[in-house]
Amino acid sequence: MNSKTTADAIAARFTSVTATVNGIAESLVLCTASLPNSIAVGPVLLVYPPTGVLGIGVSKMRSDELDFPVRLLRDPLNVPLRTDALYAWYDALRDRVEAQMTLGLAYVAWASCVSMRAELDGESYAGSLFDVVELTVRVHFMEVVNSVSA
Repeated sequence: MNSKTTADAIAARFTSVTATVNGIAESLVLCTASLPNSIAVGPVLLVYPPTGVLGIGVSKMRSDELDFPVRLLRDPLNVPLRTDALYAWYDALRDRVEAQMTLGLAYVAWASCVSMRAELDGESYAGSLFDVVELTVRVHFMEVVNSVSA
């Protein structure tokens, strides 16, 4: 299992997502699991390090479920346009989750979106406030653990 490779695979599922806001198509400027020092323009999609439950059964099978926060950050503009943009990006991300949650990694049993939120001024990043559409991607890992001697 490699959690960074998993985060990169999640980010890759969103690279070509676009949202139509009041008749204008917006595309992601950046889509990554390597969090940048700052964000100059948006929208950007960032995959954050996971949290979750670790498990090893009696058969030495790793059976972890980790939640990867995925946040689309968008520069705040005027409130009506911002609200419309949040709806559009929420729908675009939701559609992508349903269509492409196969990560293509042998140690991933499944991945699915388990929650979403959209919020004006909902995320602070590198000292700036951004509108956010966040989803949580839960990844279930299943692999044999190598023997470790102490």
